[in-house]
Amino acid sequence: MNNLNHSISIFTGNIPPSKELFLKLENAFLVANKGEIIEIISQKSNIEIELRGWARLRGHEYLGRTSLKEQFSYKIKKLSKNSFTGKASWNKKMNGIDSSNPKMKDLELSDTILSKAPEDNGLLTRGIVTQEGTPFYDFELSHKELVWSEPVSILYEEGKNLQWNATTDIPWNEIPNLDPVLERAVCQIMTYLVENEFSALYIPGKFISKINPYYMEIPLFLSSLMNDEARHIEVFTKRANANGGGFQYSSEITQRSLYSLFKEDDYIKSSFLLHVMGEGTFVDLLGFLEKYMPDDATKKIIRLAKRDEMRHVAYGIEHVKSAIQQNPSRINALKNTAFKRKEFMDEVSSESSMLLESLAILAGGGDNPIAYKRGFDLVEELKEKMNQNRIKRLIDIGMDEDLANEVSQVHTPNFM
Repeated sequence: MNNLNHSISIFTGNIPPSKELFLKLENAFLVANKGEIIEIISQKSNIEIELRGWARLRGHEYLGRTSLKEQFSYKIKKLSKNSFTGKASWNKKMNGIDSSNPKMKDLELSDTILSKAPEDNGLLTRGIVTQEGTPFYDFELSHKELVWSEPVSILYEEGKNLQWNATTDIPWNEIPNLDPVLERAVCQIMTYLVENEFSALYIPGKFISKINPYYMEIPLFLSSLMNDEARHIEVFTKRANANGGGFQYSSEITQRSLYSLFKEDDYIKSSFLLHVMGEGTFVDLLGFLEKYMPDDATKKIIRLAKRDEMRHVAYGIEHVKSAIQQNPSRINALKNTAFKRKEFMDEVSSESSMLLESLAILAGGGDNPIAYKRGFDLVEELKEKMNQNRIKRLIDIGMDEDLANEVSQVHTPNFM
């Protein structure tokens, strides 16, 4: 029996035949390959009957016992098929640990990231070895090209590092008492921002449970994105109520626009509409608000929210660009999505009049005719700037200039 080569040795000391002993055996045989011989080194000389019985029950072959110096070697050959799909990694230390700076981009969970997640990939990610019998989850988004965005690990780290607190990071007591006309405009704008941020919070939430966790970085990033949006809802709500004004009115055009975003069930199309078209335009709006907001505390609110939104747009642009590079025909699908949304929005004409008037009052500094006219002209300039920047983003994801112009023109008058 000594001539039989074994690949694994289990040292059990003086543990008698018991649950403890058989637990060690069970796990050793689970990770062993079919045909491998496992050696049990024990101080017990009289456990042969129990080991033989355990091996028979598990479908393995008991090979015998050999006396060693003050110990005994029992050998069992695994005859059953492998339980796991492979061997777990070992001795693969993550970069950055030594400097206490391990980042997501330094994760090397597998040699390559597959273009399609393994079918038996459950609620686990790359590098975790699955056991036979794992439930089949059938995640709808199991292809890399459907979800991936190359800088996502960097964006996730940035999102964590730039977290801020809507309670303590805003000098709430420094918000001045504004002229009621101006304060009402600010409250109407905050109402609009809250509506749109709910859209940006709920839409990623629709998709997270559909994304295969094999592509772990994506649901993690989207979770950080949702945390951003929750904080924006909180901070805009607090600003609307800071001076006693409170929420104002929600227009049909805004709600129809957000509904047209929410009902999109294709992730790439949704990412295109939300991150590239909507949040990209939203960043321009926030830039406008930061410029004309009359007090520094509210400017800071807008500035911090804009910084978060720029990160979301960066994810969307790279995600959609990557998806188009993998399948150029998607450009037409995205164009059709934009036009389909326009058809839905055409059922209600015009723009959100309350929002536009509030923007004009804010930019003009009041509602007297001269200020209002100046503010209205600035809003018109903003809309043209939004259009030009949308065209740039559309070209960036892979559209030619003519198509980018065409698609940008049909974007919702709600901005988002």
